[in-house]
Amino acid sequence: MSRQLTVNDILKMFLAHIKLIIIMTLVGTVLAYFYVSFFVAPTYTTTALILVQNNAGFSSGNVSTSTGQDNSEVDTNDITQSVMLANTCTVLFQKDPDMKSIIAGNAVTISAIEDSYFLEIRVTSLDPVTAANVANQVAEEAPKVFAKYFGEAGKVDTVDEASIPSNPSSPNVKQYVMMGFLGGLVLALGVSFLIEIVDTTVKPEDDLYELYKIPVFAEIIDFEVEGGAKKK
Repeated sequence: MSRQLTVNDILKMFLAHIKLIIIMTLVGTVLAYFYVSFFVAPTYTTTALILVQNNAGFSSGNVSTSTGQDNSEVDTNDITQSVMLANTCTVLFQKDPDMKSIIAGNAVTISAIEDSYFLEIRVTSLDPVTAANVANQVAEEAPKVFAKYFGEAGKVDTVDEASIPSNPSSPNVKQYVMMGFLGGLVLALGVSFLIEIVDTTVKPEDDLYELYKIPVFAEIIDFEVEGGAKKK
């Protein structure tokens, strides 16, 4: 005869294994903290800010081709204002060979701030000093790269230099610990539920009444169990 589990029954299951649930949850939390503290390398992020300005006389004829670089990715016909020029530079500065030699081995993104003339150079590295140095080197190289492709069509100025970050940007220790806590809790609840499902023994007399609707009139004590009596 199958028994219908109610919310109250499930709560009783979990309360019966409350120690196991607490221990497994704590273990999951501690393991997550241990992992993020000793096995996940911290990374540092810093940013530099540059300004791209377009001259009024800019046209396709202003693009310098004397360097022999492939300018096919720069559609100068579409660059009619500084915003378009800045957006083009976000791609150009990351693809230029001179820039690549500076960026190599580091996570670098160059993006326009809300389609403005300002470009943010964001660098992430395992070393905070390296992150700041790379960001500032990219900012210093930007005017040279700009002049190589666009000549006198505009200019690039450094607005804000990158500083050495004092704290890592990742990993997020709190997030890892919370994930460990939730993972341990879910696993503990699952194990507790599985134990109760697998265990088919009848424990309190209320279980007999729930299963067969027959009241229990007496119990037989098992005196052979070491350490105390056991109900059979």
